[in-house]
Amino acid sequence: MKATTSKPKVRIVIANAPKKTDARRLKRKVPPITINPERLGGTPTIAGTRLPVVTLIDYLNDEEAINNFKLDFPGTTDEQIQAVIGRIREALEEGWLAERIDY
Repeated sequence: MKATTSKPKVRIVIANAPKKTDARRLKRKVPPITINPERLGGTPTIAGTRLPVVTLIDYLNDEEAINNFKLDFPGTTDEQIQAVIGRIREALEEGWLAERIDY
């Protein structure tokens, strides 16, 4: 009787290859801001996450961030910045900047 030797299985991994879910997402061209009634009650979120976009706006609305913005863009007033941030927030809450997607 001849002894059989099995060769070890080799798995090739390409370091920068996108995951299958990432590849599918790229094919579908998922918008950056999405709404799904099944997630957070339809709150606009960053695509593929449960992170409300308003949270990002709140971080950007930080006093230090606004001061840095005003240093980079002199002549911009606090009132102008707050008005723009407020308008973006309203548009988000009304669903103007998001697209509905079913996961």
